[in-house]
Amino acid sequence: MSGANALKRGSRLLFVVLFVIFGMTCEGYSMTQIKGWVNKIRPGTFETEDTTSDIGAGAQKVYSEAETKVLTSLKQREEELKVKEALHEQRAKELKSLSQRIEQKLDQMRRLQADIETRQSKRKELDEKDISRMVRYYETMDPERTAIFFNQMDRVTAMHLIMRMNPRKASAVLELLDPKVAVDITERVTRFKQGLIELSDAK
Repeated sequence: MSGANALKRGSRLLFVVLFVIFGMTCEGYSMTQIKGWVNKIRPGTFETEDTTSDIGAGAQKVYSEAETKVLTSLKQREEELKVKEALHEQRAKELKSLSQRIEQKLDQMRRLQADIETRQSKRKELDEKDISRMVRYYETMDPERTAIFFNQMDRVTAMHLIMRMNPRKASAVLELLDPKVAVDITERVTRFKQGLIELSDAK
């Protein structure tokens, strides 16, 4: 008898619950809200559903004003860094191009310098040959005639010839020269031997 009474009470309770659910649904309440209320009165009556994943999937994160400012500042900083990086790359290309042009100019200057040095060397060799021929020519001449030429010759040329002549013949020519010319040539030779002047500067 007690079992039958319990079944009747359970049936009545279920009827009441269904009636309440139907009435609340008609009034605009959702099934989720109704199930929640019923579970509070009798826990475990309805299974709960995990709706957090559905809410998170469709919702967008809302940032606060402070977070928005930080994100905006970071975005601006990123754009500034991109601009600076582009400028650095452009300047690096310009510097590389300038370095290549400078290196080309240096190569041209090196070739020109080498060409000048080669010409000077050949010129010096020719000058030495010419001077050697002139020395032999004046050495075979009488000292009196050589002195006449030396008196009229520019001092630098006379100094070059005297220094290369046989010392005995050079002394004989100097004795016959005009005293002023002889003194000037002697002084030039002396300064050159002391390292005070070069042959090219002996004017």
